[in-house]
Amino acid sequence: MPSEKLEVGNPVLRAKNIIKHFPVGGLKRGRYVHATDAVSLDLYAGHVVALVGESGSGKSTIAKLLSQLVPITSGTIELNGQLINKHSRRKFKEYTNEVQMIFQDPFGSLNSIHTVRYILGRALQIHKKSLHGAKLQEAVIELLQRVKLTPAARYIDKFPHELSGGQRQHISIARALAADPKVLLADEPISMLDVSIRLGILNLLKDFRDNYGIAILYITHDVASARYFADETLVMYAGRIIERGNSEMVTQHPAHPYTDLLVNSAPDPDHFNALRGEAKGEAPSLIDPPSGCRFRTRCPFATELCAAQLPPTVKAATGQEVACWLYTDNPGAMVNIGNKGDLTTIHDLNLPEQVKAKLIQNKEEK
Repeated sequence: MPSEKLEVGNPVLRAKNIIKHFPVGGLKRGRYVHATDAVSLDLYAGHVVALVGESGSGKSTIAKLLSQLVPITSGTIELNGQLINKHSRRKFKEYTNEVQMIFQDPFGSLNSIHTVRYILGRALQIHKKSLHGAKLQEAVIELLQRVKLTPAARYIDKFPHELSGGQRQHISIARALAADPKVLLADEPISMLDVSIRLGILNLLKDFRDNYGIAILYITHDVASARYFADETLVMYAGRIIERGNSEMVTQHPAHPYTDLLVNSAPDPDHFNALRGEAKGEAPSLIDPPSGCRFRTRCPFATELCAAQLPPTVKAATGQEVACWLYTDNPGAMVNIGNKGDLTTIHDLNLPEQVKAKLIQNKEEK
């Protein structure tokens, strides 16, 4: 289960209203992909934040922006309270000493022509230039021990192709730790691994959180692993954060209709008919994103208001922050919702009681 640590003090890494628009070429030249829009998040020491959502929602873009692999279009990033100047090479070097990324693909992220000794030794020398000879050897062995690859002599002279996928991901994590970072950005670190070894990777990262106080952003499409591993979960859809809160509450009592569908999309042999409504259509184009709420083109409870205006972020009764018109007192949110779902579905929805009462009343009148 996630740790019960509270958010104490200032965040190590803070993103405020970051936006990333990628220019489009070809026949659509002059237009942009709205990959992320006004995303804000805080990462605290000894705290894991999970960013969940389906493919194409913008999760990996967030990781690349926070690691400064790609520049932001607008917004700000702060490290230890200091605004990051993306134009300063010296500051960028200092930034990468404290913010490291773990990539999704353990097969492609390691150079196949080098041994583990060289891969980890090179990373150590980049961040700690004083290490040479025997001290460098000791540091490489210590990294292997930190990621539970023991005895180190078994792995240190191996090439990546001689290692399993899980072992390669351990090496990738060790390489990130070479900088002694304060923040780890883990972009789907277990998605390409066998199910049997995924828990070991999560427990390893959990150890770094608990024993070294590292702040972790865990990007995943797997809601179950977010519940197990993360203290806080943020749900992303079409470039926007639509729900955030304690991982247990977000995954067990989802507030936003999209989160509810995402959580219940996992097969459950005991509850085959437990889906709360049905998402229609496909994810929207991020070149021409829909007006208002971006989920409204698929939402079984969408109203005219959802199309007209971007929903505000409000607090649900269960404690999460949710961007949905159904959680406001605006009467426009009650328009044309009578045909959505059956009575059992409506009773199960984690919506305000007045919304459920209106849904049930309209349904019964039909």
